[in-house]
Amino acid sequence: MTQLILIRHGQSVANAQNRFAGHSNFDLTDIGKEQARLAAKYIYEHFKVDAIYASDLKRAYHTALPAAELFGLPVNKRTGLRELFAGEWETLTFDEILEQYPRDFEVWQNDFSNARCTDGESVFELYDRVCAEMLSIAAENDGRSVLIATHATPIRVFECMSRGLGAEHTGDINFVRNASINIFSVDGGKPSVVQTNITEHLNPLISTFDSNQK
Repeated sequence: MTQLILIRHGQSVANAQNRFAGHSNFDLTDIGKEQARLAAKYIYEHFKVDAIYASDLKRAYHTALPAAELFGLPVNKRTGLRELFAGEWETLTFDEILEQYPRDFEVWQNDFSNARCTDGESVFELYDRVCAEMLSIAAENDGRSVLIATHATPIRVFECMSRGLGAEHTGDINFVRNASINIFSVDGGKPSVVQTNITEHLNPLISTFDSNQK
């Protein structure tokens, strides 16, 4: 059995500006850096970690670095762990998306499982990409404990699969907070949920959350 410890990146500049980051390479804010430090400290005190992986985007990679320093491990970058590619929505504020692409954004708001960012990736495509990447990492690290720094929607789709649900049920899974810790197990290629959205390590003053933001 493999343990996967998924951490959503800390608050990013895009989060703070209410922008859709997607694959755009926004970094962490000062709050996000502190969230990453606190998450790393909590993980170091509560979990064994044998390997560390991260999305190659700055906001996720830089969230993994404090833990990598504490555990003395390298961070393995994986593009398959990236957030949903947002196409024409990349870097736009949510108000701008609503104004410029109202039909597609209405689907995003009301039928998330069937959403596709305009000229971007669909939730179904993300589900297939991310879940395959997570299971591949688990297989590479059979019997070990692995920390993975990634994004909101990748955690959401992997939780969906881990609950035995297909991509059409992704909209039934809640988003998790910035720098939250989410524990899964993978046994024989089958993932299961242990605990999600752990935030007790975050001071209430720096606990940030946006249900739309990536």
